[in-house]
Amino acid sequence: MCPDTNGMSDEVRQTFVNKHNAYRTLVAKGEAKNAKEIGGYAPKAARMLKVTYDCAIEENTMNFAKKCVFAHNSYSERNNWGQNLYMTSILNQNKTVAAAESVDLWFDELQQNGVPYDNVMTMAVFNRGVGHYTQVVWQWSNKIGCAVEWCSDMTFVACEYDSAGNYLGMPIYEVGNPCTNNEDCKCTNCVCSRDEALCIAP
Repeated sequence: MCPDTNGMSDEVRQTFVNKHNAYRTLVAKGEAKNAKEIGGYAPKAARMLKVTYDCAIEENTMNFAKKCVFAHNSYSERNNWGQNLYMTSILNQNKTVAAAESVDLWFDELQQNGVPYDNVMTMAVFNRGVGHYTQVVWQWSNKIGCAVEWCSDMTFVACEYDSAGNYLGMPIYEVGNPCTNNEDCKCTNCVCSRDEALCIAP
C-alpha cells in the first residue's frame, strides 16, 4: 500500500480504511444509532464515497505526529486537509489496536452526543462534540492518510482527510437511499458498491 516506514505497516493502514468504510456503510444503510435524546438512527446516505488510502497524506500526517503534540496544527501545514486526533496513555500500544480504537472512539460521538436529523453542520452541531464523527463520515472526504506514533508519554494517532470535512452550512452527507447502480452515484466514472452502500470514486 505504502512503504513500511516509521513503524507503519499495511495492516495498520488497512485497519484505518476498513474501520472508516464499515462506519460509512453503517451510516449509509441507516443503521447507525443516534444519541438517545435525539432517538432513532442517523439518516441514510445517498452517495457516501468509499475511503481509500493515500501515501502522500500519510507522509504529511506522520511528520506532524512525530512532534508528539496533541493539538491540531494549522490548515496550511496540512494542505487544508481535515484532521482527527486520538491519544491513549497506554505506552507503545499495538498500532493495529490503536488504529481500530481511535476510529471507534471518533465514531462513537454519534451515539454519545447525537446529530440532528437535518444533518447539516452548524456551530451548534459542532459544539455537541461530534466533530470527529462528522469528519469520519463526511461524504466527500474519501482519501485518508494516518499515523500511529509512540511518544514518550502517550500513543498518538492522527488521520488527515482529503477533502476536509466539517464546513459550516454544509450537509455532513447527502441524505437519501444509498446507491443501487452506478448512475445513482452522480459522479464521473464512479462505481456503486451495493453491498457496502458506498460509491467508489475512480
